[in-house]
Amino acid sequence: MGPDTRESGKKMSLPSAPRTPQAPSPPTLLPLTWPAALIGLMCGVLMTYVPYEFRMAAFRPLYPYVRLLGLTYLAGSITLMGALLYPRAPRWLDLGGRALLAVAIALYWWVLSVLPGGFTGTIMYPLFFVGLLLEAWPSMRQRPILRTVVAFTGTAFGVALLSAPERFPLSVYAHLAPLRPLVGLLFTASAVGLLVPTHWLPARTSNVLLLVLAVPFTLLGYALARGSSWLGASVYIVLALSCVAQASPWRPGAPRTVGWKLLRGLAFAGLVPLLALGGLAAYLAQRAIEQQVRDDTRYAAAGEADFLRRYLDDSRESLHLLLESPGFRAALASGERERLVPYLTNLASRERTFHAALTLDERAQVLATSEGVEGWGFQAHELFPPSTIPGELPLSLPFTRPPNRPLVAVALPFELEGSHSGMLVGLLSLERLSEAATPASQRFRVQVLDRRGKQILRDTAPGAQLLGEAHLPEALDEELERPGGGVLEAFDAADRRVLTAEAPVESSPWSVVVTQELGVAYAAITRMSAAVVGLVLLGVLMALGLSQLVARDIIRRLDTLREATAALAAGDLTRRVEVEEDDELGELVRGFNDMADRTGATQEELKEAVRAREEFLSVASHELRTPLTPLKGFAALSLQRLEKTADFPERERLLKALRSMARQTERLARLVDDLLDTARIQGGRFDLERNRVDLIPVLREVMERFELRGEGGIAFELRVPEHPVEGDWDAPRLDQVLTNLVSNAVRYSPQGGAVHVTLEEARDSILVHVRDQGIGIPPESLAGLFRPFARASNATARHYGGLGLGLFICREIVERHGGTIWAESPGPQLGSSFHVQLPRHVVPHLTDVAA
Repeated sequence: MGPDTRESGKKMSLPSAPRTPQAPSPPTLLPLTWPAALIGLMCGVLMTYVPYEFRMAAFRPLYPYVRLLGLTYLAGSITLMGALLYPRAPRWLDLGGRALLAVAIALYWWVLSVLPGGFTGTIMYPLFFVGLLLEAWPSMRQRPILRTVVAFTGTAFGVALLSAPERFPLSVYAHLAPLRPLVGLLFTASAVGLLVPTHWLPARTSNVLLLVLAVPFTLLGYALARGSSWLGASVYIVLALSCVAQASPWRPGAPRTVGWKLLRGLAFAGLVPLLALGGLAAYLAQRAIEQQVRDDTRYAAAGEADFLRRYLDDSRESLHLLLESPGFRAALASGERERLVPYLTNLASRERTFHAALTLDERAQVLATSEGVEGWGFQAHELFPPSTIPGELPLSLPFTRPPNRPLVAVALPFELEGSHSGMLVGLLSLERLSEAATPASQRFRVQVLDRRGKQILRDTAPGAQLLGEAHLPEALDEELERPGGGVLEAFDAADRRVLTAEAPVESSPWSVVVTQELGVAYAAITRMSAAVVGLVLLGVLMALGLSQLVARDIIRRLDTLREATAALAAGDLTRRVEVEEDDELGELVRGFNDMADRTGATQEELKEAVRAREEFLSVASHELRTPLTPLKGFAALSLQRLEKTADFPERERLLKALRSMARQTERLARLVDDLLDTARIQGGRFDLERNRVDLIPVLREVMERFELRGEGGIAFELRVPEHPVEGDWDAPRLDQVLTNLVSNAVRYSPQGGAVHVTLEEARDSILVHVRDQGIGIPPESLAGLFRPFARASNATARHYGGLGLGLFICREIVERHGGTIWAESPGPQLGSSFHVQLPRHVVPHLTDVAA
């Protein structure tokens, strides 16, 4: 059907050339250069604008040069994209872009894959590198390089996932762990299949394998994205999209319009300088924010150290106050436990810093303890510091008491009657210390370490274990040996890049360490960089909008001329274009108007010729039908009477002659009807009358007519659902289609053959199959079988009757219903099948008139 079938019902149009089904041309190959350029663009933007996101341990050698590498990626990818969008660009532009991108990929591969012993990058990036260089020759872009690269990559990944899953460490691919076997099987099956030569595989198998291969690449990208490895995730997502794009037959064609050229040029003219200015602005802003973040980190460490100093000072002051209490001193002098316990219990309950309190005599034996800690069995060496530095608060090493309570002892000596008589000990609860909310703990991870044993005394991280060994970066260990409040970037025990600062707690053997992941610490830089990238995109969009304003007049005039040309091609011969200006476009418009005038005159002559031909067909068909009607009635009446009368000598011969006359008369009537329908189709007067129809009775009636004839001993089989199959159809026309298809099956079937008719249904459509065991259809005849007056070569050679109009009329009826009809045959003498697919409802924008 044409693009606008409604117009054809109002105007006479020339008969279109016979439509022949064409085999779909193979899709053009997607060059590897496009995915490589997209990956390079993403790497360049991330490395240039958010270098702090590259905080994995593998980036240690590359970290100082991340921005430089990002600029190389950006320059190479943008240059290469420009060369791809401008095929007539200088050759050096393409080669320069490939060289820059190849250098960046090679450096990235060596530092991030080879040196740390990574598996995925070691396999994938050399393939990208080689493919990018091979496609420097335009002739190589017609080779399946992308398919080969993803096939080898997928094969390596699949084999490794199945045989050596440790190559995909959980530290990176943790979210892939439950699906490892499935992903490995998908990789192996699809990628190995793609390595098989395409001519060994059934049609479209390669496309299916590419779609399957896109699934494990997507799962890898998902796993890395869940682990916040955005660069690796984007690489796998681009590979997955490339597989889908290569498998899809659709290719976006670049518009060849002035507007598109202006858009394309201004996009690049705006993108490159805006990216450069945005990168410079981001760099300057990052330096300022970086200094501010470092200062905040140092101040946080100092503030936390001051909080701890005051915390310890308050604890010591509480012990001093108790020692100076006359009642407590009197209880100490008496040495009676019952008198000491209330004082100690009151100290532990009043001061939240203390979990318990106790007193020791001059022999370091426990005199009394606060309530709830009896029987803990304190040892003297636990309660006293291993060494005391003058001016330093006497703090013991941390220890635990059931149930796993971490404690630190603060001991103050007391004297009675001028001589040393014992110690007052307060037990600091490290759990309460960790729960204390401070300004630093709201933004940073705060750890308090005992420098004497590198044990963790306070840790604000959720679920952190106290009194464990502090696993600190080597640089921070050195900082603790000479505490001085420095700020540094380092990698923590989990190989995450962190910003950390250390500050000693005055008058104590403790130090405060505040840490923050680089991504969190520099989140403001990331947000600012995202805003810059958004402004760059906004600037490019504004440039594109300006280009549209500049080219509006030219584009409008070209669009008017294009629309007029399309209208002329659709048959509107009255369309003309106004000559607005006396320029090149004006000359083109005048030429178009002259061509339209000449085309109109020629079209009128052709219409007259078509009208004359149609009148001849109508008159000839009418004149043929005039004698056929009484002849057919006479034959039927004579047959009826002879069949009822008794036998007489010539009855059988006369019956045989009359039956032959009836068949030939019916055949001649059918030929005349086909000629009339053909004339209506070509004249645009072929209409459908749609109603709600149940197709089952129509099929049964057609089959019953042929069964009653009993021609050639043909067996008929009808397989239909037991329930009604309804749709918006023209029942007489569908009866005509089914009768024609079954008639052909009977005509070309051998004596005693079989004709099978099957109806299958879906929610929105139905499918009818008519199969026979006849002479079959040669492959060379299938393409033109539905053209007017077309017949299969073997049918013509064997002198089967017919004008070759039945299938043409069937196709027109089916297509006017919005459906499809096609034929299949394994070859001569192997039978044939005809299939009719019909929608249940009226197809939108489809009318019942000829195109």
